[in-house]
Amino acid sequence: MAADFPLLKQIPDSPAGAQAKWYLTRMLAKGEGASVADKHHYTPEVARRFAEPESDEKERVEWAAFAARMGEILKLELEAYSDFSLVARIETSKNQGWRLKLEVEPERDHRISRLDWERQFEFKLDVRDATPADAPILADIERRCPIVLGDTKVYFERGTDYFAFARLMEEYVIGIASVDGVPAAVTCGAKHTVRIAGVDHPIVTVIHLRVLPQHQRKGLWGAANRVLDRFDDNTDGSNAYISVNNAGMQHGFVNTPSKWNITVLKMQLSAAKRAGSPLGRAATSKDAAAIVAMLNTFHAREEMYVPYTIDSLTARLERAPELYSWGNIRMTPRAIVGMWPAGDSLCVVTDKDGETTRSRRGVVLDYAFASGGEEEFVGLLRSACASPGDRNIDALSIFSSPASPGIEVIRSLADEVEEYNLWTPGLAVPSNAAERGLYVDPIYF
Repeated sequence: MAADFPLLKQIPDSPAGAQAKWYLTRMLAKGEGASVADKHHYTPEVARRFAEPESDEKERVEWAAFAARMGEILKLELEAYSDFSLVARIETSKNQGWRLKLEVEPERDHRISRLDWERQFEFKLDVRDATPADAPILADIERRCPIVLGDTKVYFERGTDYFAFARLMEEYVIGIASVDGVPAAVTCGAKHTVRIAGVDHPIVTVIHLRVLPQHQRKGLWGAANRVLDRFDDNTDGSNAYISVNNAGMQHGFVNTPSKWNITVLKMQLSAAKRAGSPLGRAATSKDAAAIVAMLNTFHAREEMYVPYTIDSLTARLERAPELYSWGNIRMTPRAIVGMWPAGDSLCVVTDKDGETTRSRRGVVLDYAFASGGEEEFVGLLRSACASPGDRNIDALSIFSSPASPGIEVIRSLADEVEEYNLWTPGLAVPSNAAERGLYVDPIYF
């Protein structure tokens, strides 16, 4: 079939060339002829970057979506090649230039062991890890890149502690991309583990991507995310959450595989409306076993939830104790609520109809209640809304899904509900996810 595409005639008949012809034929043919057997063209390390093949038809759809995302190949020029490697410059109908790097194993099957698409730019691009010294630059880019949700714009002011959210993560990297020496984009990725269809998967969650308006549509999205490449060999896939009202990002993800058939609900409780009397007591490390048991029982059915152990809970609560630790969890005999006072370092600014509002929120990171503990759970949420001490928390955020436990109780208190889609490229969506519910760890949201 490669003969049907003259562009491919220049590719040599070497082991690497044969695989390149197969791969580019699939792309040029928009998936025609694709099947689940195609995965055998890749080494396991490369294959796991893609969703597990479900059917021949699904494979054809995925290839067609990839071809649409990249655009029609107009020009192909070999830069270098050998028996087991190949580098080609490719230009597409979307006025984009790419460098494709492909390598194969020297063994008999010559499976593809490396497959990288690198965007080519007409400007000097630098991408590097950000450091705490970059905090003012990162915060400035974020302020200048509001999230557009219909007629509403939202942006964040992180003050001097830009890295606060990241210190709660197990393993993270923040990247900064510069155009001709001027910072233009920022991204963050975090490696952690989720459980999907009963199998634990290390993944990388991509969050807080921002590109300055004057540099959008230049490929900085993918460029900034190069800092995440270090996770490729040790993860099974990635995930991202996009607001259903974020038309720009929804369009950008329209051809992205593995979109879940259940949404995430981010619910806001007004502190002024919902504040109640103090309830329960602060947890200590001695409560670890009880907290683990309650969380695991409550969230057991939800996809993406990994049961805690005493060690993993302890690590979570002692990773950044100045932000979230044992004392941030309040508990009663049948309920627990753990709140991170994110408003201490983050202000959410909203512009709508010419009016600007600022909100400092607490975020519920861990919660559960046992049978008969609904009232205690509600009391703990109301107690969290009261924001004891000198913290200026005016709202409480808590995540759930339409099929998750406790959703009716939380919805009854919510003053606002925001809906998000989830994508997990590289990992298939369980067919019964909408019945099981979807767990979100707000640290990675």
